[in-house]
Amino acid sequence: MIKPPFKLKIFLSILLGISANLVANQRSYCFSKPLVEFKAGYFFFSNSTMRKIYDKGGLDIQLCGSYSLRSFSDRWDLALYAAVEYWSRSGKSLNEGQGTSLWSIPVNIGLKPIYAVTPSIDYYFAIGPRYFYIHQHNNSSYVYKNQSGSDLGFFVNTGFNCLVYNHFVIDVFGEYSYAKMDFYNGNSSIYTKNMQVGGFTFGGGLGYEF
Repeated sequence: MIKPPFKLKIFLSILLGISANLVANQRSYCFSKPLVEFKAGYFFFSNSTMRKIYDKGGLDIQLCGSYSLRSFSDRWDLALYAAVEYWSRSGKSLNEGQGTSLWSIPVNIGLKPIYAVTPSIDYYFAIGPRYFYIHQHNNSSYVYKNQSGSDLGFFVNTGFNCLVYNHFVIDVFGEYSYAKMDFYNGNSSIYTKNMQVGGFTFGGGLGYEF
């Protein structure tokens, strides 16, 4: 039997030690720890009319959290997901060109399946009901200046979480939301029923894994 040279033994021992240290510092494939994230993205309406009216702004900020409910394997995990958002858009009415703005505070609660692509990268999607409060302000003497409302809808989002340093996670995500609202501005000719006020958000975030 041919024995490896002494220097090769030392090299292999060092390599094995480094590998063991890297493995020890990695988390398990599917993280089951609570995760809190701050996300920011660009929001735009899925309804073409709403996009024409509200063509400015688009900031969407979110405070999100997830908590593992059950692990199905070393790669699949099911978590409870919750988020509070704020987004705003502004623009001008189509006919008169008068200023108008919208802001909303949605609250999402749902389930979040997670698949561990690698020990440091997770793919996820979340789905569930969405409660939203929305406020409209109009700079016009022809319609109500302020009106508010709330209703139920739903949301779906998906993305990748990447563990970058210790417990810190970077998130890249996309989200779709569906919610309808009736706008009555004091004039039956401009009473709009069941207007879709949800849409798409794309952005990123920073999280902390406990």
